[in-house]
Amino acid sequence: MNDRLREITEEINLLTTDILVPARTSKSKNDEAFTKLYVLLDEVKHIVKGTDMINRELAGLLFFIYTSISAEAKHVDYTNPLFIEAGRLEDYVNKILWDSPFGR
Repeated sequence: MNDRLREITEEINLLTTDILVPARTSKSKNDEAFTKLYVLLDEVKHIVKGTDMINRELAGLLFFIYTSISAEAKHVDYTNPLFIEAGRLEDYVNKILWDSPFGR
């Protein structure tokens, strides 16, 4: 894994608590943490686009965050910001883990 992806993985790992604790305890969204996450994920998308493999640690971390947010979003109204973030996060994870032939 390249050094920048390793740094990004560490930064995302540090954001995990700031993202998941509000989601789990009060079904709310930490705007600042999500903003930082999306900046990092934009960089990840650029770095991994067209590559054959992605680091398991990063893939696992993204899967964990997405499935956790998605599970919490099932308990809120569809207008709740957490519900909306689950969809947005799914889009990011899809673009990072798979170069879809449908988006070309």
